[in-house]
Amino acid sequence: MDRPGDRRRVIFWARSRGHEIVTDLSQKVDVIVASEKADFSSRIFQESKTPIAFDLIDAYLCQTNQLEDFARGISKRLDKQIGSGLHSFTTYLKDFCKKSNVVICSSPEQEEIIREINKNTRVILDSHDEIPFRNVGTKLNLVNESVKSILWEGQSTTIPGLRFVSPALKIISQDNNLKVSFITDKNYYLVLGKYFRRRTFNLIQRHSNLNPDQIFINSWSPENLTNQAARSHLAIIPTDLSIPLIRLKPENRLLIMWRLGLPCLTSASPAYKRVANYVGVDSICETSIQWRLKMQQLLDDPELARIQAVKGQAYIRDHHTGPFLLKKWDEAIELAMSC
Repeated sequence: MDRPGDRRRVIFWARSRGHEIVTDLSQKVDVIVASEKADFSSRIFQESKTPIAFDLIDAYLCQTNQLEDFARGISKRLDKQIGSGLHSFTTYLKDFCKKSNVVICSSPEQEEIIREINKNTRVILDSHDEIPFRNVGTKLNLVNESVKSILWEGQSTTIPGLRFVSPALKIISQDNNLKVSFITDKNYYLVLGKYFRRRTFNLIQRHSNLNPDQIFINSWSPENLTNQAARSHLAIIPTDLSIPLIRLKPENRLLIMWRLGLPCLTSASPAYKRVANYVGVDSICETSIQWRLKMQQLLDDPELARIQAVKGQAYIRDHHTGPFLLKKWDEAIELAMSC
């Protein structure tokens, strides 16, 4: 219940609204909220007439690599996450989408895909209330002005995207005392999040080509993220858009960086482009040259960096507050219980 996909979503809603969270499947409940890690073959879904809200936050349904899709389904079956059947993972997901009263996703891009299976689809982003809102005011106040500091935050699955910004980092570091701070788990697992442990530092160095003394890793926590943001000039979110699951990720990471008062450059995913165009900021990078020029511009011009952060924070205040998200959850749960 403490993973981001839980605590920032249904747990945030239930606790805010004073609802009891029941994890014992033998108890009677008003509605079942299932995640993509659920055992879709569980008898509770077969026998119970309790309404089901399926919180499908990742874009697994856009999977194009059939071999990888089938391997994921088999591995979840062998690991006993899924109790019966032997199918591709998207087959499990599509069947469960049809069975659910409502499907909740995290972006309009994902919603387009899911609506072909279940018309009762709602888009709800994560709550970021656990992260302080750092108002930039009239100036970006940095602890250390002599070091150009860039912030990256995320999980190990998105670290390979660093190779798209690697050439730009190399050029910028030639003229600046540069460091890149990473807020992430110091170790990761290759399979199902629990098998074949590896060091995150090695993965970062391989894809970024940064010198070891330029890489600073802090374990993920709201405190570490907030503290490092106060020491950073800008944030970057380079991603591998050739991977459908990553390409259709929502804008959560971008909104977190703005919330922390940082300008943020991103790859040209549909979600990042949609939000950047709406806000009116030049934050999308599609080539190595664009990464270098836009990073250097923000590092050299604190006022330009501040203005981008201010625009981003205005967007959050208008579209991503706690009450706004709670209302969306209210509507989704009510829809599930009315079907």
